[in-house]
Amino acid sequence: MSPMDEPMPAEIEAVQKRRRPARRGEGSQLRSEIIEAARRHVTETGDASSLSLRSVARAVGVATTSIYLHFHDIGELMSVVKERLFQQFIEMLTSAAVAAGDDPHARVRAMSLVYVDFGLTHPADYYVMFSPLPASMAQGEQVTQQADEAFDLLREAVADAVATSEDDDVALHLWTALHGIVALRKLGTFPWPPVDEQVDSLLGLLLAPR
Repeated sequence: MSPMDEPMPAEIEAVQKRRRPARRGEGSQLRSEIIEAARRHVTETGDASSLSLRSVARAVGVATTSIYLHFHDIGELMSVVKERLFQQFIEMLTSAAVAAGDDPHARVRAMSLVYVDFGLTHPADYYVMFSPLPASMAQGEQVTQQADEAFDLLREAVADAVATSEDDDVALHLWTALHGIVALRKLGTFPWPPVDEQVDSLLGLLLAPR
């Protein structure tokens, strides 16, 4: 436990007054509240390095020691935040692919539009997902696995849509381009076409027969 996270007596007394002892079965609820408080802090400040277990505990209304019942350190907590966001992203990509039906090109298009829409409508969450954690925080292996899973969903859809051995390269170029669309549109300094038109043009270039 670092000095930054060491609870002070006054802090413990204050949070005990604000929050009653947890009843049986409420531990999972507290864990979710801790994760959400950490996510909210990072998305509002854009600075994961300023996050501490003490600040999270204060936001939730518990003593810092209570956080250690659920997370070993701040790095583990931030990894779980990223895991939850990637899981939400994966579910959205999967739902888009299923809704698009059997046409492989339609699946790629639907997933591409969801990718861009998620990045533009949830910019803070998107930032947390794709930004590296500070050097003081070790990212969990599960985060990397989920990022790979999200890419694999798109790669598999691309493989069905293009009859070429270069499907991995096409998927990588598409993923990179979608990320670029999100990043550049946030700047608001260019008269971009509608998103669907831009994505359709991109797919026309990448999925065209070779």
